[in-house]
Amino acid sequence: MKILLIVITAIFAFNTYAQDLKEVTILHYNDFHARNQPFKVSKKDSATGEQVYYWVGGVGGLSGYINKYRTANSLLLNAGDDFQGTPISNFTRGRSQIEIMNSLNLDAFVLGNHEFDYSQYSLDSALALANFDYLSCNVYMQSQNKLMGKPYIMKDINGVRFGIIGLTLPELFTTSLPANVTDLVMLNADSVLTVNINEVKSKGADIVVVLSHSGIETDKMIAEKFYADVDIIVGGHSHTTLFKPIRKNGVIIVQAGSHGRNLGKLDLKIDTEKDTLSEAYGVLIETVLDSAVYDKDAAVKVDNMIAEYLPELSVKIGTLETDWRASYGDESNLGQFEADAFRMKTGADIGFVNGGGLRKSLLKGDILVGDIWEINPFGNEIQTITVSGKTLKQMLKNNIKIRLEKISKGEGAELLHNSGLTYSYDSRKANEGSDDFIVSMNIGREEVTDDRMYTIATNNYVLGQFKKFFGDIPETITTKDTGWNDRDLIIEVVKELKVINSVVEKRVVDVSKQ
Repeated sequence: MKILLIVITAIFAFNTYAQDLKEVTILHYNDFHARNQPFKVSKKDSATGEQVYYWVGGVGGLSGYINKYRTANSLLLNAGDDFQGTPISNFTRGRSQIEIMNSLNLDAFVLGNHEFDYSQYSLDSALALANFDYLSCNVYMQSQNKLMGKPYIMKDINGVRFGIIGLTLPELFTTSLPANVTDLVMLNADSVLTVNINEVKSKGADIVVVLSHSGIETDKMIAEKFYADVDIIVGGHSHTTLFKPIRKNGVIIVQAGSHGRNLGKLDLKIDTEKDTLSEAYGVLIETVLDSAVYDKDAAVKVDNMIAEYLPELSVKIGTLETDWRASYGDESNLGQFEADAFRMKTGADIGFVNGGGLRKSLLKGDILVGDIWEINPFGNEIQTITVSGKTLKQMLKNNIKIRLEKISKGEGAELLHNSGLTYSYDSRKANEGSDDFIVSMNIGREEVTDDRMYTIATNNYVLGQFKKFFGDIPETITTKDTGWNDRDLIIEVVKELKVINSVVEKRVVDVSKQ
């Protein structure tokens, strides 16, 4: 009888413990970049090996999948960069995206770097229209004597108390046009995270979430430093498609790619007695166009928003015979096409386009005005500089070193797509510390010479962030405006060429990899 009593007591204790596990789902997305309408994607069919094309995303698609998986025990989090990427965001200076996020009933949104693309003051005005909590614990606006967003919020879901802290990437100043962030101060990320973690825990947080627009590598570092207190990092900025969560020192890190192609779903079981995360299972749900899921009301709202601008954006200006591929870190036919256009239209010797400035690839077919707006959403001004061959060599050497250092750290290394210039180098020598790693550098068929002057055409972001791309140069660099912005220049070139067949060329060669 005593043994039976012990067994029954044990079963009762186990069942009581099991009942204490609370279930909560975090739905999340990031880097939507105003991709408000469905868009076509492709992937290789595993059976036939052929490319299969289909439609995903848009506000109608994303909202439909959110509605399908959302329950009373869900949180909906947006990890930043909802602004910038399609014309409607530019035309409304981000207000379109605030209106869309209002309709999605977000629990929290963290400010990303592209929220500042229309200036800190424009963002401050747009955020006044938000009916959701927008967060940032580390961006301080001097003129207003305030943080740009709330540092954190507390949310009670199914008996679980969540402390959600917002973090904007610490490198905001090097990812923005300097004129757009003059009124801001970036607070030390480690310090403010420490303060806010302590605050949410003092307010009874069972689970601490960092809603981070900082990139996957920074998120991993946060997990290394704050693993004792942080349970989950919902990330953005690096556009990383994590089909399964990363577990770093026990911290769950999730990120859903970009553009609303995927909705992240993280199912949690939480022991509120011990304030511990007992189970976590995360997946990405591709927002494939499905009439049974699609939110038609949300789609109509978007259609009404863009109706005023649609006739202008739908004008065909050319035909693309090969897919244009945008690339952040590798040579691409789209990057080279735009660099060629910069050089030819301005009469410069060299054209440079930063890989991060090209925001969309384009499948072969008609080229519409709206496509160029989406490829070049920033409307950056084209400027020129004239430098000696000696300075040009130093700029390129510094650029290569900067890229190699980022690669060595496992970070994304942005390439400057170039035109008119070809160069080769030995990364092995550069990584070993040698300063003699340039093998060749030519303008056309002629070798770059120290005493000759060369004109470079690029955008005002590259020149505004000169040190980020080219390091320290002793010579004073003077910029000259051309009167073009990148988008208008590319539209003009496409109209002139009419039919475009872009093939990527090898203009940058690392001889150590041959």
